[in-house]
Amino acid sequence: MAKVVTSKKQKKSGTKSLRVHEPFTSKELKNSHLVAETLLDCIKSGDTDSFREVLVAHLMTVNKSEVAKRAGIGRRTLYDLMDPNKEFNPELSTISAVIRSLAA
Repeated sequence: MAKVVTSKKQKKSGTKSLRVHEPFTSKELKNSHLVAETLLDCIKSGDTDSFREVLVAHLMTVNKSEVAKRAGIGRRTLYDLMDPNKEFNPELSTISAVIRSLAA
C-alpha cells in the first residue's frame, strides 16, 4: 500500500472572505426596563408579532446566557423563542420569567 503524501506547507486562512459582525447598537434595545414596559404593552394590546420582534431584537443585543440565568429558564428556550422557523407559542411561565428578569 502506497504512502499518502501530505502537504507540509500550511495554507493561508481566508480572512478576506470573513464578514465583520456588527451587533445591534441601539441603546433603547439594551435598556431592559424600557423593553420590559414595551413587552407588557404588547401583551395588553394582544400583539404577539410585535412582542416577538421586540423580544428577539433585545436578545440579539444582550448576553443570552445571562438573561436565561436571571430568568431561571434554559438558554435553549431563549433560542427557541428567537427561531423564526418555529411557532411562537411560549408558556405563560416563560413569558413572566423573562419579563421579571428584564424588570429587575
